[in-house]
Amino acid sequence: MACLKNRGGIWFARIRWTDEYKVRQEKQVTLRTKSKVTARHRLSFVNKEEKDIINGMSFSFPWMNDEGQTKLVRFTLNDTIDEWISRRKKLNIRTKTLETNENGLTHFEKYIGGSFPLRAIQTTHIDDFIDHLRDIGLSITSINIHLRTIKTMFRYYLKRERLDKIPLIEQLANENEEIPIYITDTEFQAIMDLDWLDPFYKKVFYFYRETGCRLREPFFSILDRNWLDIPNLSKGKKPRSIELIDSLVQIYKELIDWYGKCGLIEESKGRHISKMFKKALRFIGANETKHFHSLRHTYAVRKIVNNVSIYKIQIIMGHSSVTTTEKYLKMDPKRLQKDLPTLVQNYSKNGKGDMVLWDTKEMDTPFLVGGVVN
Repeated sequence: MACLKNRGGIWFARIRWTDEYKVRQEKQVTLRTKSKVTARHRLSFVNKEEKDIINGMSFSFPWMNDEGQTKLVRFTLNDTIDEWISRRKKLNIRTKTLETNENGLTHFEKYIGGSFPLRAIQTTHIDDFIDHLRDIGLSITSINIHLRTIKTMFRYYLKRERLDKIPLIEQLANENEEIPIYITDTEFQAIMDLDWLDPFYKKVFYFYRETGCRLREPFFSILDRNWLDIPNLSKGKKPRSIELIDSLVQIYKELIDWYGKCGLIEESKGRHISKMFKKALRFIGANETKHFHSLRHTYAVRKIVNNVSIYKIQIIMGHSSVTTTEKYLKMDPKRLQKDLPTLVQNYSKNGKGDMVLWDTKEMDTPFLVGGVVN
């Protein structure tokens, strides 16, 4: 039988039971009253539906609806997904992110069942789902992407009080996680030396390497003197500002001018820049794993080499968690000395394994003369 529980002056009906895995479960139903007498009366309605509540069903009780009757509420996984995706589309979430969300939720719905109540999903269901994804051959990275989508959806409904709690959803440890893929000094200089590559693209590639911006970020940002203000429309969902030197301000203005006049459809503008960079990488014979986003990794690695605080890098790059930024700490000092000679002029190790770094030397760039865009 359910019992009464007072939380902050409001009474709740608390139902406790042990599931098939002998794990203690609990469900609390708000009675929406501060009166204990009224709470006892309403508790009797909850006790009538106790077995069904334990089986994952949800009810709207007389004090919760205009009809004044107990009604079964079947907020199924299918309903949940449709509502959440529809909401995200209204928020103008980028198409690629929506596709990733829908892919993960399609896997989840097929495995759990679209008619399964959202409230009935437990941690054991999540664990079984992970095993299922492993069985069908998905990588740890892909599994973690799907888990992030599912957790984000659950948190959405928790914040809107459609759920009382959410199952435990933990990322899988990836012992074979690759280190960041960055562009070496030699590779970047080779791109700068390409005769067939228009100087405009060289400036743009330089801008992204020196700012760590994601591909689309400059196009919806605002320039405030020497500060590039990036709103919370990007992946990290955190507004941030990047201070630009004068040469980068000039490149940014040229990039935005190109963006307005290039004649490409909206979704092709950023993709065009990305394809041009990939073409340049292939022309110089760079590894095929390298791509436009490697410029962002390059920015982070260069900041790490320059002893910039990991927390400052997190803020500048807009990472939602410092854990994401910490992957840049896993770099091999010997490899960095070889790949980034413009930054690492000499290094030695003391007893703690710290690196001694020297000042950065300006790379040769065909469009920079005395720090000014030519």
